Amino acid sequence: MADRYVPSDETRTRFAQDGWCLVTDVFSPEEVAAAQAVLHRYYPEGDFEAWPDGDGGWPEFPYRSKSLNHLTLHDHMLDLAEQLLGVDDVRMYLSALTAKYPGQPSGFNQLLHADYPNHTLLVPRADGGYQHLETYIYLSDVSPANGATRFVSLKTTEGVPVERHTLSYELYPEAYDAAIDASGPAGSVVMYRPDTFHCSVDYTTPGAVRHILMASYRPAAAEWGGHQAWPFKGFSMEWWNFVQQAKPRQLLALGFPPPGDPYWTAETLAGVQARYPGLDMTAWRA
Repeated sequence: MADRYVPSDETRTRFAQDGWCLVTDVFSPEEVAAAQAVLHRYYPEGDFEAWPDGDGGWPEFPYRSKSLNHLTLHDHMLDLAEQLLGVDDVRMYLSALTAKYPGQPSGFNQLLHADYPNHTLLVPRADGGYQHLETYIYLSDVSPANGATRFVSLKTTEGVPVERHTLSYELYPEAYDAAIDASGPAGSVVMYRPDTFHCSVDYTTPGAVRHILMASYRPAAAEWGGHQAWPFKGFSMEWWNFVQQAKPRQLLALGFPPPGDPYWTAETLAGVQARYPGLDMTAWRA
């Protein structure tokens, strides 16, 4: 495994106190460039009207591109998730690629909102073992010129009732006034909690297309949280190709039983190897 990524004290403090933060040192420039090089496979140049239905859609993990898969389950992303969530066993429960074009309306997302209603069956709990981590991996330079998402510190919204997950300007003008643009260069990672209020911003800057790779993580034991179901992808060639070359840590983050789990028998080891002939199962056989 690569050297463990350790977030700075400032990052930990900002995440704990504000509910969001941005870091720029998670990936190498080469890793970011490799992901950028495949964006044309998913989105056209120009504007969102270039798509027949006027909507570029959100391609989901696993991707046809190894470089996109690599970023979402990068050791450094899993390190961040474990350390900020205070656990040693995490699951990635969402990953999607998005594009935003000049003049593309964001609709209701322009209201300040928290994501937890479609990320957990319950309500957020902030202490170790229960919190979730949502992330935006920037594949473009992001600023107000191409619709940088705006975030509000938890210190501003601490008095908002938990059931009020969308805020009107009339009732919470101070929250809108306190929102900050999450601007950063390509390769940056924005990290935030599902109870952190944020909103989309429309823009009209010609040619300012924004590409973001979203990835979200939760403690393995918090089974009341989720968004996408990876077994649903089991018939896809993208899933088969991904598993063939995945590392054990990546597969554990998607729900594979760990080595030594009672699930593993001589029969299931042989069966999984037959399903994914290229998968290195040394760790499980050991």
